[in-house]
Parts: sequence; C-alpha cells; structure tokens
Amino acid sequence: MNTSFMVPLASGDVVRAEIDGWGGLQVVNVVSPCDRVMTVVEYPESDDAKVQAIADSWTKGTDGWTEGGNRMLFTIWAEGLPLDTISSILTTTLGSLEGWEWHTAAGPEHRTQAELGEVDFELDREGPTPFETDYWAPDDPEWAARGVTDPDMLAFIQRLASEDERVARTLKNGKHDNVMIYIERITSDDPRSLPPLDGPLLDEP
Repeated sequence: MNTSFMVPLASGDVVRAEIDGWGGLQVVNVVSPCDRVMTVVEYPESDDAKVQAIADSWTKGTDGWTEGGNRMLFTIWAEGLPLDTISSILTTTLGSLEGWEWHTAAGPEHRTQAELGEVDFELDREGPTPFETDYWAPDDPEWAARGVTDPDMLAFIQRLASEDERVARTLKNGKHDNVMIYIERITSDDPRSLPPLDGPLLDEP
C-alpha cells in the first residue's frame, strides 16, 4: 500500500503504465481514482514513534492509513469518508501541535488525468545513449579487496557501468570508493539525510 509522494496519486487509484526507454514502468494514464481522500501534513523534527501515534489516531478503527517520511505524512482516509469530517479531525488535532501544517487534500475528483495538468504523462521513449565498455566488475580485483563479492552486487555494479559511461570511466580511473558512495546515495531510502558532497563523484566522459 504505497502512495505517490511526488504527485497526488493514492494507493488504490488505478493507473495505466508502460515500459519507458530505460526499461522502467512509467504512469501514462489515470484510469480511475479510488473513492478516498488523500491529505498531506507536514510536521517538525520529532520522535518518529510520537508522530506515527498521532497519525494512526486519525484513521483508528477504519481501513485508512498513513505513510511518509522527511517530515511529511500522506494519509489515505477511509473509503467514502467526506472531506468535512476529515477537516474536522485534522483541525482538532493540529490545533494543539506546534509546527504541524496541513498542506492539501486531494479527493478522487482531484486525482484525474484532466486535473493533473502539471504531470507529464507522455511516455518517455528515449533510452540511455549506447556505448561500449570493456570494464567487467566480476574480474575487477578492487571489489574483492573491499569485501564486495556478492554476485548480485557485482551484477548491479556492472549494470551501472554498462548504462552510465560516467560510472565506467570512474571505475577505469580507479575511483571505486567514489562509485560506492554513489551507489549508497542512489539506493538510500532517505537521500536527503546524507551529508552534502564536496564535488562530483563520477568522472565525465
């Protein structure tokens, strides 16, 4: 049960997706939104357990739920629950919480393709620029020296090097630690929590 954190689409909304030029799935159409309201609430730095307890109280006893992170909560309310009831619940709760802010509410009427005019639904058919590299991660002794021997991890590194010429060039230049930092950042659940970089990690072609 995952809600989109980038555009107002809720878990339960039916969408159509196609494979884009990079081999990933891209939403190209909203078929039908579910009969639920989605709200977005921002909260200040706080204890995660306390925040979750507050959010859980909003939907207690219903089939609604809340998810989120980075000080934002995305709540999917019970099916058919009217906005005025939701507004009353949030207004009552947030009135006593300093630094909490209710940003928006998106009902099913707001989650149609016609209403999401700022979202580009056109299928991106452009793929990675093809290039050839003789780099082969499983044969690179630098990974074993760093304790990286898992076949799945080496396959992941090889895929990055095959798809991104910058990764291949960085590895050929012996900057394996840079690539490890790069992998950590692109796979992090919360990249904004990572320290800022002093400069680019990857070498340009």
